[in-house]
Amino acid sequence: MNIYLTFDYELYFGVPGTAERCILHPTQLLLDVAKKNNIRLIQFVDAGYLIKLDEYRSKFPSLNNDYDLIISQLKNLWLDDHDIQLHIHPHWEDCSYSENGWKMNVSRYKLSDWSDVQISDIVQRYKNKLEEITGPDQIYAFRAGGWCIQPFNRLKSALFLNGIRLDTSVFSNGYYSSNEYQYDFRNSPQKSQWKFNDDPLIEEENGIFTELPIASIYNSPLFYWKLFLLGRWNPYMHKPLGDGVPIAAPGQRKRLLTRHTHNTVSVDGYNACLLNKAFKQAKKLNKQDLVIIGHPKALTRFGLNELEKFIMNHKSSNTFTTFRAQQNKYK
Repeated sequence: MNIYLTFDYELYFGVPGTAERCILHPTQLLLDVAKKNNIRLIQFVDAGYLIKLDEYRSKFPSLNNDYDLIISQLKNLWLDDHDIQLHIHPHWEDCSYSENGWKMNVSRYKLSDWSDVQISDIVQRYKNKLEEITGPDQIYAFRAGGWCIQPFNRLKSALFLNGIRLDTSVFSNGYYSSNEYQYDFRNSPQKSQWKFNDDPLIEEENGIFTELPIASIYNSPLFYWKLFLLGRWNPYMHKPLGDGVPIAAPGQRKRLLTRHTHNTVSVDGYNACLLNKAFKQAKKLNKQDLVIIGHPKALTRFGLNELEKFIMNHKSSNTFTTFRAQQNKYK
């Protein structure tokens, strides 16, 4: 089985937190585990954040330092054969920085909240920013911020014209709706990957895009009660390393604590204890690919330990891989 360890390289968007604690330090811990086990990771880099840092760093020395450290980390991991691909949170276009820190505005959180001309401009500029690090023709995979890939027909032209052919935003049976963002994957194909044209939930044999979905798992409320309690009993192991706060998600905690839900297979926090269960589930269904998601900002010491155990258990008989290691078959 091909196992893709993917990470959304970003700050929080409620209270952003610091680059050091949300991105740089936890990413380095992940890279240390990868180096120890001779595997490579995929970083879906929030390019809008890099552009904003670049915009303000001449006025604010702290941002200049953050920018230099982040670019250095990304260049080094690219040179070490890890992968960098495109992650877009377009609300950065509406955000600003002052002596008081980042002023976040998430009123236009989804790419589809913008005009067609603006979408095209954002995709092109954000891709170009990452190719300053990777070189040309290396950015061809996409993950939508907040999984907001729908409606895809609003994004299709911009992605196609910029050479984006692979999406990995969908996770089976996922569903959420709030004022800021929505996604509905309840009718997605139950496959490792598939081709599509206008809708990532509709398989088309000769589609020009490939969907490589994030693995999904069905969780009971008991799982989230355990997560909730462990975070209070042993915060050293279970508190996220990032120092920010997510966007408010009204009703989400109640939903998780009171009903069964489909969620991504993730290394974030206590979710990492489900990695082996997800692997066995994929094997039982004869899937050839397992895409796992994580966020450096949400990494915990517990999650890092579980991830390393998972890698050690499965690296001898499976392939921990990246898109660039697949000889660019997704270009």
